[in-house]
Amino acid sequence: MTPVKFCSARSVLLMTGSIGALVIAGSSTAVAATTHQPQKRAVAAHAVSPAAPVAVASRPVAKGRPAARRLPRSEEAVTVTARRRNERATDVPEAVYTIKPSQISTLTVAGDDIRSLAGRTPSLNIESSFGRTFPRIYIRGLGNANFDTNSAQPVAMYYDDVVLDNPVLRSFPLFDLADTEVLAGPQGTLFGRNTPAGVINIHSKGPEDKTTGYISQSYGTFNSAVTQGAVNIAVVPHKFSMRLSIINQRRDNWVHNVYDGPRWKKSLEGYEDIAGRLQGLYTIDDSANILFEVNARHVEGTATLFRANLYQHGYQGIRPGYDIYNVSQNGDNAQNLTTAGGHIKATKNFAHFGVQLISSWTEGSLSSIGSIDGGNPSTVPFSVQTGTSAPKISQTTQELRVYTVKTGKFFDQAGVYYFNEFLDDYDYNYNSTTMKTTELANQRQNENSVGVFDSMTYDILHNLSVTGGIRYTYDFKNFSATRIFGGDGPLALSQASHSNNISWDASVNYKITPNMSVYFRAATGFLAPSFQGRLTSNSYISKASAERNTSFELGYKANLAQGRVQLTGAAYMWNTKNMQLTASGGTSNQIQLLNADHVVGRGFEFSAQTYPIENLSISANMSYNFTQIHSPGLESGACGVGCTMLNPIDATTGLAKINGNGLPYAPRWIANLNASYRIPLTNTKRLVLSTDWSWRSQEFFTLYRSVEFEGKALLLGGASLAYEDTKHHYSASVYVRNITNKVIGIGALDFDNYTGYINDPRIIGGSLRYDF
Repeated sequence: MTPVKFCSARSVLLMTGSIGALVIAGSSTAVAATTHQPQKRAVAAHAVSPAAPVAVASRPVAKGRPAARRLPRSEEAVTVTARRRNERATDVPEAVYTIKPSQISTLTVAGDDIRSLAGRTPSLNIESSFGRTFPRIYIRGLGNANFDTNSAQPVAMYYDDVVLDNPVLRSFPLFDLADTEVLAGPQGTLFGRNTPAGVINIHSKGPEDKTTGYISQSYGTFNSAVTQGAVNIAVVPHKFSMRLSIINQRRDNWVHNVYDGPRWKKSLEGYEDIAGRLQGLYTIDDSANILFEVNARHVEGTATLFRANLYQHGYQGIRPGYDIYNVSQNGDNAQNLTTAGGHIKATKNFAHFGVQLISSWTEGSLSSIGSIDGGNPSTVPFSVQTGTSAPKISQTTQELRVYTVKTGKFFDQAGVYYFNEFLDDYDYNYNSTTMKTTELANQRQNENSVGVFDSMTYDILHNLSVTGGIRYTYDFKNFSATRIFGGDGPLALSQASHSNNISWDASVNYKITPNMSVYFRAATGFLAPSFQGRLTSNSYISKASAERNTSFELGYKANLAQGRVQLTGAAYMWNTKNMQLTASGGTSNQIQLLNADHVVGRGFEFSAQTYPIENLSISANMSYNFTQIHSPGLESGACGVGCTMLNPIDATTGLAKINGNGLPYAPRWIANLNASYRIPLTNTKRLVLSTDWSWRSQEFFTLYRSVEFEGKALLLGGASLAYEDTKHHYSASVYVRNITNKVIGIGALDFDNYTGYINDPRIIGGSLRYDF
């Protein structure tokens, strides 16, 4: 079935580019007329921040730093929006980890998507069995391996203050960013929507009151190329500014299909991913502004390449002698994703309170098909070719927040939130020889959620503050599943769920010195019920009830040695009642939703950034995450291809007993190291040598444990050498990603043929950038 094309992303991007060109042309006179005036900071910087309400009761920055020292800004100058307002990181009583835009540019220089952030902050893991279009995010071991398009995830992603709830929508590329924050632990008060594990909070670079921009191009192995740029125009100086940002990521097919027979594709693993964003900021006065944004994206390429017999019986890791550059598949493999959306954010400050309204709309369509059996070599127990077509994935959100302004020691913000999602999804099974549809089923889901929240912070003393928040959520979901043909014949089923929850958080922050603090935080989170109804594999709807999470966290933050050393540490424990788990595979390609009585977790995290000598920057972080299922009697489908099981099998049901296991895709250890050294050549020219390394320990791909489907530890490293000329505004660099060429199995389909998928091999290339 052909997806309904609501709007072509290419058309939207062309329209976006045309609008940007008209703005540039139309504003050239105004810009030229004001070039003699001194440049002002971004409009948002001296008016009302479009990202969050202006922080109140900010403490003075510590004095005494030598002005001439060429050191980075101290932590007091670094702000985060973990509590939906701009604050110094040391004032925020919860674990917040930031990833700089320059680091993300390094990680994605060869075309990598959001999965490249895995392991770059403590306790963060990201994986996908859908390739570039369906990231699944885990924080402190909590996540969901569900690969259905209507899956509910316990980690939320916010892009420019708008939640991207559906896993397909949250794959939007990372480009032209201002900051990225990873908020660990439940965020059930201020963010609210499906956040029992945490939030990834991304802010793009917004419009500024000046004319500026950049263009960059990278090129590497497999013809991997990334083209991106941005243009910022002060259309009406100090009143209206616009910013247009575009990125194109592509890679040639680099895996050859050697199947001796009819082949749908001779080469695989290539893609082209283009996205754009147009923003406008209108400043009414120093107390009010309006920000709008429109964005679009289009992806074409191959879906995740499932590889037959990537693993072998009794062996952990890729089987010896496996050739990653050749596969043998008789099925088709293709993926197509289109999204478009936008939002309007209006902010107004009055004498003692402010108001912010955010309205958003996002819509997309997805088509994906793959050879699930992985093809040859060896005998295929049964040939499986499946596809998913989601002609419509749409969401709208409305949020109204009211917050205090200039109220001294007291700060409060309260609001209401509305979320709606509609999903229309078709699942197919095909004849692998003729590619004719043998089974067709449809899933439809309509979800509405309403939240009411309030959060208050009070400075009891000059160095002691307390925060408390509460949120009421009501969630209503309608789900229907229909088998159109195939299987045991037509079938129509439906279910609905009503759920409500009160989540809260409470914290205490004590400042030992102006630049050092300790805190304690307790918080709860909530994940609404979820359904699954792939009637191509089952004849019933699978349901998981709502889960609720309670977490306790003790932390430390410090800025030492006049900003040369920045430290963050946290220890935590959590308990999730009725946790939603996904049992997939077994003897068929299906999903079974489960609820575990309790799942517990505990661990610690540490992050440090230091500038030991001038021009040298070193940052490192690590985390330990322990998870365990406490649910006597809980069982999951066991490996369907005769794995070496590490869990007992129930003789009556034939299922694996999983009580006491850890969670899948939850490595115990994660560590990361970054280093950068600048070598001055002249006052305006320099060389920059950088390297980054990320390591995670082994992880299981399934709820049960087996030798074959336990992923090995993974070490990924990168390096670059750049030449920068600040006078002429350009830079050139050479880079290498996956410097050791480490390739391992990073996921598995456990029902047929020891099938799995791998990470990308080494990419070597270069890049150029020009700023204006």
